[in-house]
Amino acid sequence: MLSIIKPSAATVAKFLARQSKLDFNYPDVGRTSGGFPRGYDYDRFEVELGRGEQCFQAARSAMQSWQHFRVGWVEAVPSTTAIVAGNDIAIRANVMGLWALAACRIIDVIDECSSSDCRFGYSFGTLPAHPEQGEERFQLVRFADDRVRYRVTAFFRPNQLTARLAWSYFRNRFNQFRRQSAAVMIDLAQPSTAQKRASPAA
Repeated sequence: MLSIIKPSAATVAKFLARQSKLDFNYPDVGRTSGGFPRGYDYDRFEVELGRGEQCFQAARSAMQSWQHFRVGWVEAVPSTTAIVAGNDIAIRANVMGLWALAACRIIDVIDECSSSDCRFGYSFGTLPAHPEQGEERFQLVRFADDRVRYRVTAFFRPNQLTARLAWSYFRNRFNQFRRQSAAVMIDLAQPSTAQKRASPAA
C-alpha cells in the first residue's frame, strides 16, 4: 500500500483488519529458527549492547514496545501490539518520498533462560500486502559472562512488481534497516534512554 500521505492510525487499523484474514505469503514459515531455505536472499547482523541484567531488561523493554524499529524512516505500528504468536503488526515506512504500509504476523516468541544464557525475541513473517516474502528474527541474548547481544536474521525475496523492478535498492534498504536497528538498540539498552523514548507510536 503506497500513499503520498502518512497513513493514520485509523488507516493502519483497517489495513491490519484486512490482512488478519489472510495467510503468510511464503511457504517456509518458521525457518529463521533453523537453516535458511533456498531461493531467498539472506542477512545476519549482530552487535553487543552492553553487559548485565539492567542492560538486558532495558533492551527487552524497548523491543516489547517496538522501539527497535524506530530508525527514522520506518516504524512498527501500533507499538502497543503485544509480542505474542499470531498477532499482526504493520510496518509503516517512508521510501523514496512515498509512504508504504506492509503487514507481518508474529510466528513465535523466545523467552527462556538456561545455565549458559537468557534469550528474548520473536520471529515474524510477511503477509500478502508486503513488498517482500520472507521472515525476520529479532533476538536478545544475555550470556553467562553478562554480555548482552542483539541479533537479527532474515531471509527475503521480492513479492510485488515494484519490489522486483527495484530489488537491488530494496534489498540494500532492508539490510540497512537491520544495522540501523542495531544502532538504535545500543542506545536503548541504557536504562535511562529506554525510559525517555518509550512513548507509543500511533
